[in-house]
Amino acid sequence: MSIPGLEKIVSEAVSISKQLDGHLTEREVEFLAVLPFLNIKGQILEIGTYKGKSTIVLAKSARAAGHDIINSCDPLTLPSITDPECADIGLLLEILKNNLQQFGVEDIVKFEQTKSEELSMKWDLPIKILWIDGDHTYLGSLNDLKTFENFLEPGSIVAFHDVLHKFDGPIKVFVENILSSDKYGDCGLCGSIGWGQFIGEFSISKKQQKQKKLIHKQVSRLIPHISRINNGGKLNNLPYNFFRALVPHSSIHPDKWIQERNNWDKTN
Repeated sequence: MSIPGLEKIVSEAVSISKQLDGHLTEREVEFLAVLPFLNIKGQILEIGTYKGKSTIVLAKSARAAGHDIINSCDPLTLPSITDPECADIGLLLEILKNNLQQFGVEDIVKFEQTKSEELSMKWDLPIKILWIDGDHTYLGSLNDLKTFENFLEPGSIVAFHDVLHKFDGPIKVFVENILSSDKYGDCGLCGSIGWGQFIGEFSISKKQQKQKKLIHKQVSRLIPHISRINNGGKLNNLPYNFFRALVPHSSIHPDKWIQERNNWDKTN
């Protein structure tokens, strides 16, 4: 069943995102705007808030989908590898609060200025969307997944930002812990977002295994090139860009994509 008004909600999310600082492309905004319409119970948790671009997109859609709250955490420490040059660290919290207020979502966003590992010490709620856009190191990305994976509900979505950018954390964890794990069924990429649908103890289908094996092969070819830069080497752009172009990461069709994810248990 299609979701009334979804196209308009996604379009508005793109329009809002253009008014905000942050590292999201239009297709990535469209993807995030669809996620709250996942038809399972649980919380929306964002790791990595920055100035609130993805937070506002998720919150706007969450409200339209009937959510009372979304959760977001970020220690707001700078500089970081994703934001080496940014606003004065003393102003970042104020910028975030102003953005949330300007776009009318301050009442629906439960923001905690803390690291994800500190938040996890008191977290005890089921999760339907885990959006990971925080520490882009390998250990940081791995810990963000492993820390909250036990709270994922069957059918939930885990999404990593910057899988197809030059950070070794998101891509390695996506390959090793999402694409290589039978706990995740359907998987894919939209822009630089790599996502997987958590199925837990449900059986993965042969079609999903085949799909994941192909994506694994396509994305894995980028890892040696990314590892080289993260170990102080120089990137050879020609093979990197060639292999990156071979990875399917086009825009989703919002209504079709969410319908397929909402019917995940009928195909497993």
